[in-house]
Amino acid sequence: MSGLLAPPGFLWLLRHELRVLWRGSILVRTHRHVLIPVVAVGLVFQAVALLLAWRITRHPLAEAQMLLAANINLIVLGLLMLSRGITAAIDVLYGRGDVDFLLASPLDPGHVLACRMLGIAVSIAAPWLLLMGVLANGLAAFGQVWALAAYPVVLAEGLVVAAASLTLVVGLVGRVGPARARRLGHTLSLFVGLGIFVLGQAPRFVAQAKLAAFWSLLLPARGGGGAGFVFARALVGRGGDLALSLALAALVFGGVWRGLAGPFARGAISAAAYRPPGRPGAQGGRFRRSVFGALLAKDLRQLARYPGMVTQVVYRSLTLVPVLLILTGRFNIADGLVVTVPLLVFLAGQLGLFFISVLRANDLIPDLVASSPVAGAWVRRAELAASAHAALLVLVLPVLGVVARAPDLAGVLALGLAGVLLSNLVLGQRLPMPLPRPGLGKSQSGTVLGLILGVSVSSFWALGVWLLAAPNPLAWLRHGL
Repeated sequence: MSGLLAPPGFLWLLRHELRVLWRGSILVRTHRHVLIPVVAVGLVFQAVALLLAWRITRHPLAEAQMLLAANINLIVLGLLMLSRGITAAIDVLYGRGDVDFLLASPLDPGHVLACRMLGIAVSIAAPWLLLMGVLANGLAAFGQVWALAAYPVVLAEGLVVAAASLTLVVGLVGRVGPARARRLGHTLSLFVGLGIFVLGQAPRFVAQAKLAAFWSLLLPARGGGGAGFVFARALVGRGGDLALSLALAALVFGGVWRGLAGPFARGAISAAAYRPPGRPGAQGGRFRRSVFGALLAKDLRQLARYPGMVTQVVYRSLTLVPVLLILTGRFNIADGLVVTVPLLVFLAGQLGLFFISVLRANDLIPDLVASSPVAGAWVRRAELAASAHAALLVLVLPVLGVVARAPDLAGVLALGLAGVLLSNLVLGQRLPMPLPRPGLGKSQSGTVLGLILGVSVSSFWALGVWLLAAPNPLAWLRHGL
């Protein structure tokens, strides 16, 4: 009888954590039949990886070149994992709202922390395990069995990054409080992602000599480099370094786990009990003169309050970088300013779908709105207007720049913006895209189908305005043939 009442062990809790992660993924959460096209896409990726592996094996690299490539890949992967790991650690404290219940249960608090750390590690490493894994499988198929070391090395890097991410977020919660910690975490994640993007664009701004000097810092010294190249040497299949890398990852993970148990428990309970302070001035607010004005103001305020709104908008607006480069004359291409028109149209569609999805996700009490003396059409129109307003607010400066530099493109650009916004906003009201949880205990919403259709609609309108605006829209196809 006592065995039945004993608290579950670590393996039970870990199995539960992995099941929650799997059920919360956008694939399973959307629809079970989406796994069929995912498997089909995976088979296509594996076929492409086999082709790449065949070409790689025909041109073998020197060991120093392999170590350089491995080191660069691990650094970039580490930064990408850190960006995702910070947001995943924030979700551990904020998203589910179940840590305080687990800590109040007979479960070992150390087991709760270890399972959350392992869950973060698996979630941030899984995409790169899949991408690097298909190439490793292809190389192994052509006799390069050492490439299979990518699986344990990427997972080990995920363990280290998960420990670092959770340490950073828990430290922020303890020092600046839950609300500021969430904002700082999203900001750090944004800067890490932007840093990688800027590094990829560096050849356009940095002299070749300086860029070469920078990359030379990542070259291994004679004999394969020092301790900093342990993971790189493991990635190219050196058995001793692979064992050492796994041991180092386990040591870092275990050390953080042991030292973070108390701060994690205090931070999780503080985050669960935290409620944002109200503004006294807001309690005496007055409704607008019209129903539509009140609904519009409410929707704009919800967009402004959405957690991580700035970082999400910046990530989705990276398409503006080539537009700004073209407008400032730093990037010259054959069709000049005409290229900016489809780029802006595509971005407008994606921003519109994102904003309308945020409003749909924030609709916590639809029954209350349905029972109010307000027609449902007004609610939907306010959502459309607020989402379109927010999208155009992001795009207003580059759009004005294009119109000022090329007035003849104004008509096509206006047509494309109006069409793509209307299409994606109507689509988003019925099929919003998947979004992170906006608050404690709030379940994720959205569907992958809406995301796919939104990209397709945006691409359709971008192609349409390109065909209308470009003097020779199919010239690139003839040149390619």
